[in-house]
Formats: sequence, structure tokens, C-alpha cells
Amino acid sequence: CFLVALPIVFSFKPRLSPIVSAAAGKVYPVGSFISQKISKTSLSCGIGDRTPMQAAVSGLKPEGLWKNFQLLSNVPRPSKKEELVLELLKRFASERSLDYKQDKVGNLVIYRKGTGGGEKAPPVLIQGHVDMVCEKNEGTLHNFFTDPIKLIRDGDWIRADGTTLGADNGIGVAAAMTLLDLPASAKLPPLECLFTVDEETGLTGAYALDSSMISSRVMLNLDTEEWGGVYVGCSGGGDSRLHLPVQKEPFPAGTAPLRIEVRGLMGGHSGVDIHEDRANSLVVLLRVLRGLEDFLRAEGAALRVASLAGGDKHNAIPREATAVVAVPEGKLAESQEVVRRAAAAVGSEYAQREKGLQVTS
Repeated sequence: CFLVALPIVFSFKPRLSPIVSAAAGKVYPVGSFISQKISKTSLSCGIGDRTPMQAAVSGLKPEGLWKNFQLLSNVPRPSKKEELVLELLKRFASERSLDYKQDKVGNLVIYRKGTGGGEKAPPVLIQGHVDMVCEKNEGTLHNFFTDPIKLIRDGDWIRADGTTLGADNGIGVAAAMTLLDLPASAKLPPLECLFTVDEETGLTGAYALDSSMISSRVMLNLDTEEWGGVYVGCSGGGDSRLHLPVQKEPFPAGTAPLRIEVRGLMGGHSGVDIHEDRANSLVVLLRVLRGLEDFLRAEGAALRVASLAGGDKHNAIPREATAVVAVPEGKLAESQEVVRRAAAAVGSEYAQREKGLQVTS
């Protein structure tokens, strides 16, 4: 079975590689089967028509793709809580008289017969995951279990208002929905559109997939970033839990609380963006605290930590972090100056990449 990576980006352009059939030894031009048709067809019935296009995606082409992406953005879909989006997809299939199956873990496959001359072609598996990374800026009032994502158009980009966008992998799911919605005249092979669950927090859906739902020997994965890339494996990932003994004590007399905040970082995906030298708010915060600790030690005092927090998801680069520490009352102003100097040094290091970096105390 060959895995052909189909990248989906915000400014969607239908440039796809051929489908390679290992079983039949044939090459089918995806450009004629899929990509040329998707740009000519818009979502024409069912759920999408009852949802007015948000200004952010209004006028974007192909219209069907962006209408479906908006539809997904209206439905909460945190990892392990994908029930609503799965019900939406089942309703989407039923309104188009498309068969579907769902396994015990929640993975859903929607089937479309071959059309337009592609009836006898080998079936093709189109795969994407329905969950999204749920991150928001501090101060953003948003409940990922109940609220829709607010889309904003920023030049040539679509982004979200103070939250993660969910394009990973919402744009891939939207592309699969658009293929399923193409007219009967579209030249397409039989499609098995697989929507997996809980990709972001452990690949649960992929690991527990009931493969009896699938007959395809060729798969197009819609969750990647590189045009024309073919993947045969990945490096994997792991989680670590560190338990450190903590001895608590009352707030020492003669000390003052000092709150240090790191804000305004780009963040990003810990796998996709990790090579771009983006700052990690926790690393920045600890560098500032280390400088403050060295200063206080030289003054014969100690740095005491009351709280330290930052980051939220194991696969997202932390954008914000906060610490509350206790410093001698007589050294408060000097401590704030040490923080300012440390922040300036970090800011200079990341001046080209992290233009929004802020460290306050």
C-alpha cells in the first residue's frame, strides 16, 4: 500500500500527485479525477446552506471547500470530545444518500461510488482527523466545548480570533467533504473518506481503527504540509511525566511577591514548527528566573517560587507563561530591573522571529 501525502494549506491550490495503485500497477491522474473538479463545485445542499458564509471566507475559492471549513469551525471538536463533529459528518452523508460506517472508538468512513467514468477504478482512501488542538490566549473568552471558532481574514491568510484555528486538520476534513459533495458527473474513483478521532493527543483513532471498514489499497492523507511529499514512516513521539518533591512553606516575612509574565509569542506545532527557532515561553521564563536567582544569590538572598505555569498541550509550543516569586522587599526594584535586562537580552536574541515577545514584572 502506498501512502501519498496530499498537503492542504490555507490558500488551497489543487496540485496533487498521481494515485498509484499497487494492486493494479496503474497510475490514475488525480488532477482529472479530483483536483480539477473540486475547484468548480460548491457545496449545494444540506447543512452548509443554512449557515451564512462568514466575512472571513466569503468569496474564497473553491467555495465548497471554504464553506465546509466554516461549517467545521462552527462545531466544537476537542480531542476525545468529537461527538458533535462526527454527528455532523453522519448527517452530511445521510443528506447525500451516502453510506457510512463507524467503529467502536469513533472513527467514521463515508463511502462514495465511482462516477463519471471512474466507476471501475480501484477505491481510494481519503483520510483526515476531526479533532483539533485547543489553545487560546490568556484573556480570550472562549469555551472549546461549546463555542464556534471565530474566523478572521488577515491578508492572504485565514486565522482565528485569539484561539487556535483548527486548520489542522479541519481543512483536510473540509476537502474530503467537498469531494463527497461533487456531482455525479465528476470523474472520480470510488472514495472511502476516513475521519479519525483523537489524533492530537495520542493517535487513538489510528491505533484502534477497525480496518474491516476499508478496502482501499491507496491512501491520500490530508494532514501534511509539503507538496509532493511521500511519507513511509515517522519518528513518533512520547510523553514524560516528572514528579518532583516540593516542600511548601509560608510566605516568608520581609519578602514581596513579584509576578513575571511572558506573552506574545508565535507558538505553533511542536512537530511542524519546532525547527523554526520559535521561542518557548517556559524556556524564556526560566531564563529570566535563572538570572534573577543569580542576582539574589550574589546578594545573599534566595529566590522562592510560589507558582509557575505555562503551556497547555503536549504538541503545542507554549506561547505564554507566568511565575509568581518571593523576593526581599528591599530588593524588589532591583529585581524588576534584573528581569527587564534579562527580557531585553532574550528579546534581542529573538528580535527577527518573535516580534511580539513581551516580558513584564
